[in-house]
Amino acid sequence: MSVYHGKVLELVAIENINEKSYLRIKLSSEQEIELFWEVDSDTAGNLMTIFQFDRNHKYRLSLHTTLDTIKKQYKSLLTRTYLDKSDRIYFTCSVNYKNALDSIKNTQSFNHLHKFPFLSSNPSGIDGTKSDQTNNPDGVVIPKGFKLPFKWVSLTAMISVIVTILFGYSNHSYSNKTTINTTTIAHAEAVTVEDKKTQVVSPDTTLVKDDTTQTGLPYIELDDFITYSIPKGYVSLTFDDGPSKYTEKIVNILKNYKVGGTFFFVGNNVKKHPDYVQYVQSNGYSIGSHSMNHLKMSSLSYEQQEDEFIQSTKAIENITNEKVVLFRPPYGALNQQIKDIIHDNQDKIVLWNRDTIDWKTRDADKIFTYVRNTEASGSVILLHESQAVIDALPRIIEYLQDQNLKIVSLQ
Repeated sequence: MSVYHGKVLELVAIENINEKSYLRIKLSSEQEIELFWEVDSDTAGNLMTIFQFDRNHKYRLSLHTTLDTIKKQYKSLLTRTYLDKSDRIYFTCSVNYKNALDSIKNTQSFNHLHKFPFLSSNPSGIDGTKSDQTNNPDGVVIPKGFKLPFKWVSLTAMISVIVTILFGYSNHSYSNKTTINTTTIAHAEAVTVEDKKTQVVSPDTTLVKDDTTQTGLPYIELDDFITYSIPKGYVSLTFDDGPSKYTEKIVNILKNYKVGGTFFFVGNNVKKHPDYVQYVQSNGYSIGSHSMNHLKMSSLSYEQQEDEFIQSTKAIENITNEKVVLFRPPYGALNQQIKDIIHDNQDKIVLWNRDTIDWKTRDADKIFTYVRNTEASGSVILLHESQAVIDALPRIIEYLQDQNLKIVSLQ
């Protein structure tokens, strides 16, 4: 499994203390520290509109900002997560917020954080100080105008947890449908319940399962930040550069054989063919981003890279209303900057280990011959939307199935 080390910035709470606005943040890398970040009231207000004060949601702040050249204002991104569902929410931020964020992002050591005047471990008077805050991140309601001391908040939260457990136990006495044990609680995010069977899976394990309740299509959940291959016995057919006039025909072939498939769409093509995006989604196939303009990402500036990624992702999400989690850089071109952008947005990079070079040959026979002559088990096969691929696809699928390989979508 690949390991990626980078900074993670979690938003824990938004505080108003002595008429100043603070973000209570948890900064993690190879170590973890909780800090108070003084921000301007406008940025804090924008975040307040999307921040829910409860224990159910987690919030991750992007370490990057982009400049809206038309409105002449900066914007950043907040990822809100509840269980296994995530939403990207953009918010407007100030120049000061942008500069402070850059300082946090670029600092080489947590020991240097104390040098930043906008960061503190405990703002003066935070314990027992009057505040405009009405809730806290533990989900405890506080009377407006008064800030509970932290120790009382912690005690109240602990009592809430105990009551919840006791209540759950009480309910359990009236029903035999649910069993609660310490293993299930500890790995709640990795539990799948299907047909009254509970499967506990290690978070470091690539998941492989059939989605028979919705589409009947097999898929693999990717755990690695960067994926080149998948487990032996499986094959992934991936289609780049759409959507196009060929998209619907490719989907129909995959449907006919009841196999998975993954489409990496270019943002400009998404805007031209939104119906094809919907067609892919409605048939249960995976959709990833392939940048906005199919440019070589590694040759672009940081701001251009981020714009290519955000625009394309947003174009797809506006149609599907689902979070895009997969990204394939055009030409497979990567550098550290684009890796940081993708990692910060909690997405996954999908490359390949089998290249049919179909864009060059435009020959169905040569495309099929390549697949037949390669070791396909565990492969991520690169294809592009074209008539040649449509002509070769049935033979490719039949050959892979004859090898007892399962053709899966990527998620």
